[in-house]
Amino acid sequence: MKFFSKYSLLLSMLCLCVLGTFAQQDKEAKSDTIFKGIVLDAQSKPLSGVSVYIQEKIGTVSSDLKGEFAIKANVGDVLILRNRGYITQQQILGNENLLSITLIRADADAGEEDNATTPFAILKKRNVSGAVTVLNGSNIPQLPTNDLRNLFAGRLSGLYQSQVGTAPGTTVTNVFMRSINSFNARTARIFVDGTERDFGDMDISEIESITVLKDASTLAWYGLRGGNGVVMVTTKKGDSIRSYIHFDAQVGFQNAINLIKPLNSYDYASLYNEASLNDGAVAPYNQAALDAYRNNTLPFLFPNNNYIEDYLRKTAPIQRYAFSMGGGKRTVRYFASVSYLNQRGFLNNTQTPSFDSNVGFRKLNFRGNIDFEANKYLTVSLHAGVRTENRLSPGTGLTDVMNNIYNTPPNAYPILNADGSLGGTAQYTKNLLGLLQQSGYTSDQNRVLLATLSVRQKLDFWIPGLSFNAVGSYDGVGNYISGLTQQYSVADQTLANPANYLTASPVAYRTTTYGNNALQNEFWAGFDYEKTLGSHHLNISLKGQRFADKAPERLDFRNQGLAGRIDYNYKQRYFAGFTAGYSGSENFAPGKRYGFFPAISAGWILSEEKFLKSVPILSYLKLRASYGSAGNGDIGGSRFPFESFYSRNLSSGGYSFGLTPTATNSASESNLGNPNITWETVRMLNTGFDVRFLNDALGLSVDYYQTRRDNILTANIFPSLIGQDAGLVNGGKVQSRGLESSVFYSKKLGKLEMNFNGNVLISKSKVLAENGQEGLPLYQQTVGHIAGSTLVFLSDGFFQSQAEINSHPQQTLAGRVAPGDIKYKDIGGPLGVPDGIIDNNDQVRIDKTALPNTYYGFGGNLRYGILDLVFQFQGVVGRTINIQGLVNSGPSAFNALSLDRYTPSNAANARFPRLGIADRGNNTAASDYWLRSADYLSLKSLEVGFNLPSKLTTKLGVSNARLYIGALNLFTTNDLGIGVNPEVPNAGSGSTYPYSRTYTLGISVAL
Repeated sequence: MKFFSKYSLLLSMLCLCVLGTFAQQDKEAKSDTIFKGIVLDAQSKPLSGVSVYIQEKIGTVSSDLKGEFAIKANVGDVLILRNRGYITQQQILGNENLLSITLIRADADAGEEDNATTPFAILKKRNVSGAVTVLNGSNIPQLPTNDLRNLFAGRLSGLYQSQVGTAPGTTVTNVFMRSINSFNARTARIFVDGTERDFGDMDISEIESITVLKDASTLAWYGLRGGNGVVMVTTKKGDSIRSYIHFDAQVGFQNAINLIKPLNSYDYASLYNEASLNDGAVAPYNQAALDAYRNNTLPFLFPNNNYIEDYLRKTAPIQRYAFSMGGGKRTVRYFASVSYLNQRGFLNNTQTPSFDSNVGFRKLNFRGNIDFEANKYLTVSLHAGVRTENRLSPGTGLTDVMNNIYNTPPNAYPILNADGSLGGTAQYTKNLLGLLQQSGYTSDQNRVLLATLSVRQKLDFWIPGLSFNAVGSYDGVGNYISGLTQQYSVADQTLANPANYLTASPVAYRTTTYGNNALQNEFWAGFDYEKTLGSHHLNISLKGQRFADKAPERLDFRNQGLAGRIDYNYKQRYFAGFTAGYSGSENFAPGKRYGFFPAISAGWILSEEKFLKSVPILSYLKLRASYGSAGNGDIGGSRFPFESFYSRNLSSGGYSFGLTPTATNSASESNLGNPNITWETVRMLNTGFDVRFLNDALGLSVDYYQTRRDNILTANIFPSLIGQDAGLVNGGKVQSRGLESSVFYSKKLGKLEMNFNGNVLISKSKVLAENGQEGLPLYQQTVGHIAGSTLVFLSDGFFQSQAEINSHPQQTLAGRVAPGDIKYKDIGGPLGVPDGIIDNNDQVRIDKTALPNTYYGFGGNLRYGILDLVFQFQGVVGRTINIQGLVNSGPSAFNALSLDRYTPSNAANARFPRLGIADRGNNTAASDYWLRSADYLSLKSLEVGFNLPSKLTTKLGVSNARLYIGALNLFTTNDLGIGVNPEVPNAGSGSTYPYSRTYTLGISVAL
């Protein structure tokens, strides 16, 4: 806990401040009067669950089923009442102790919780004509994870989150917007508080909302950075009419699942013999050795190790604590939070007197957001987050340890020899116990600062409604690596003359290094104008931008541009907008660095028209449409691709001159620059509608979209006779289209409160153009197929006999073909027709890809009295993975799945082809035999909570308190049948850390 103790003084001071706040409130409470009241709606029906509190005081009560409440306050205090979907009411308390207050329902998509964060503007969703999805931070589960993106999987329509990493502190989750619209999937950009930065390592207590921008009307603003979609994260700010303190704590454990199933030494040796014989070689293990493995006799000569059981734990602890507070007055508003996460790893037998080499991750987050109104014209805001991270790993690296756990044969060596020394051989010197206990450990520490300063100066004294706005960010990261190092030796005592390998060394301090020191700045400045004339409302924004990413070891990355927006609405019923970005990047040739990306949008609230107002079931109906373009300047390939570069050849490899040729120092051309290379342009059409029924209880949003991405980088078609590679050119085009929908339903039935959500996206893409297709047969070309399609051989079962092999077209993918090998179809030869030979000409392009064409999510929040249930599912359809590397994983590509291989005795029931060691090309070739549907449905999060009764919370002096049990990644259904998780199939095999479930016990307290 050294990491945590560094901050004990700060935490103690924070606790003293909180206790001081409580003490001061206790003194003030002595003179408080109890005010009672009832909350009604416009039809004079009681409203339950309304939040009632006193402005600038900590503490909240809720109205009961009869709409009644009681709260302590003083005469002259301001009473605040808030309820989702209603307009907040404020009332100054007088001498009347019994109050009756009516809340007016807000217009659909115009409530206080209906804010949508667009570039440098917070709008009501009612006023947005583009395609956006918003998730409030209060709807994200408070579960411990080192990557926040895991927590909103399945919750945001049009956004697909795919986890690709699993180790503590290095979890990676890719975020994709809508469907594939390039040759490869493009990840969306993340903006936090207006500037581009990641948020995966932030704490959930810092997040106010997440908004996904999906169409041209919102993405054109970012120009060359908007083509792949944008996720906007807004951190919490202070509230001028409410003060609060919140504390969350979770303790629990993670459970390693979907691990590769290893073989024991007997099965491994038997399969190795079988594979050797299949290759035409001699079986290396005789019957005496097999008997010794099976009977566990002579364990030092014939060891039987289970590295997964011995060196991986089944569970590992995890804990998270978060404290936050917010409030303020009109002139000063604040939010502050501190959180701590500690995640231990699954490695076992790592503890030594000098160190513990287990993998782990510890993180401490601080955030302070202050908004200060210096006067009625000037507002200054400082939003700052500080984070310290410590990633622990074994001395030789986690990947090395996992690789040896999964891929070392169980009979490779005894872990310990008879004399207690570490076992090993000339081939296997990486003894697992030595790696974990005698190789030291590494401590990788990051220090991160994320700061944003914004200034708003109203210019009403010059032009009413005009203001100047500037936002600047300063993001710094520093890395410090330390730890201990040690070396061990191993002994092979099975030899006639025992041999030692490696040279042991004592524990020593690892050479400390500083690295990954980087600085990122982004600056926006410009003018905003807002004007209302009767029923006409106009908003205009114009800003300039500059971004720089700096590090000592490389040239800076820079981009800059201008962005503008005009939004107009009439009677809050008819909407029109124009957005444009003029954006440039240094990655393109001078004179060709800037592009213009315009977009238009329109909206119409039909439900405000007289001919629909009389429809009782319809609460709200809005039509939306947008069209425009955005760009992608991150086109891949080398940096500065417009430049031709040269290499210096020193001492060797240079040109030779003289009668006795001698190499001289010289230079050679590395590449040919392409001065015409440019960005990808993405044209987007989006049409949709939002509708509400049953007095806003049921809501549905539907969008149809179509995109076309031009100028995708693809291979050049220049002949090789020019003598140099001309690099990539902008020759690709992809079209995609899809249907996206989201739905919600909210209802109160007495003590039962129900809230359900659901979303789905169905998409399809098509390659319109790609270089390199000329000369290929039609069945191998990408044009006309989905983006990311796969080139494979078409399988036709297994060969059952030599006679069948002799009568089949000749397969040339391996030196030898035998019964039990995969049989392939003869599709075509050099002339595009079957030629009796199976070679690369027989590969066929099929519409299979690892990214799904359909993804969906659904969940709910149920509460009955003091009990609640919160759950969220995520599912995908159309995802395909290649399981060849999973089935053929482990030492010599053997694992428990290898027991289901083809043999003459189980020819009819074999799941996988015959075994081999050296000559395996036929059975490991890319073919549809190894492609499997990775469709899945996963219960991503689950919480069951118990809310303390109001009588008890009143006695305890808190607004509310909740005890709960929670789970993350609870279960996943799929049809793979090989014991892997379809979302992260490689986890738990190869060299990848295991996939895990998380179980927690938590408490949440609000004051």
